[in-house]
Amino acid sequence: MFLLNLTFNRIHPNQTKTMGIVSLIKDYLIEGKLKPGDKLPTEMELIEQLGVSRTPVREAIKILESIGVIQIKRGEGMFITDNSSKLTMNPLIFSLIMHSHNLEQLIEFRQHFEMLLMNMVITKEKKDLEKIEAVYYSQVERMTPDLTPEELVDIDLEFHYAILEETENPFTMEIGRTIYELIRPKMVHFKDPGGIERTLATHKEHLEFLKGEKVFDTKEAVTQMIKNNEDMIKE
Repeated sequence: MFLLNLTFNRIHPNQTKTMGIVSLIKDYLIEGKLKPGDKLPTEMELIEQLGVSRTPVREAIKILESIGVIQIKRGEGMFITDNSSKLTMNPLIFSLIMHSHNLEQLIEFRQHFEMLLMNMVITKEKKDLEKIEAVYYSQVERMTPDLTPEELVDIDLEFHYAILEETENPFTMEIGRTIYELIRPKMVHFKDPGGIERTLATHKEHLEFLKGEKVFDTKEAVTQMIKNNEDMIKE
């Protein structure tokens, strides 16, 4: 099955084209116009049908793939996943996606969520911080001004994904992956020359907190983290 005559009629006024595409797929699933196993148009066909550029189509595909809504089969194309266990999470995940146009609240939720992640790691009886520490020191070496913003954002998120995975909690991991995919396109702060230094300093503080070498005042820490993100992330 292919989607034909797609439009952006139902996109929220503040929604990006990326979220509009995701929303459209969501609506087609809810309405039964798309079903597990259905094949989607190619990337170029989506660009032509939707009248958008390549970037929002690729970003939407990445989001939908990361949350298990679509799967890409080499040489065959893109399909709505037929894995029912993944599709059962869609109502929650799609709810997060549909609210993502509110950048201020997305930033606020992300910072409180990351404090939750760190507290979950700290309170584990058996925790392994070696991977998180290794990612941080790797970032110190690899984050250089000659990299593209996209490359720097990917390296930045490696640290947060490492903490997320260390929770070993399927609920936080599912929600966390979605949050990071939603916020990634907005992370253009590395265009600021001070972005790399600020990011590494924040990650160092987080690592020290996880190792018990630093104590956070939660209210103060979250407030500062939110301010940093508001300064760094532009719509």
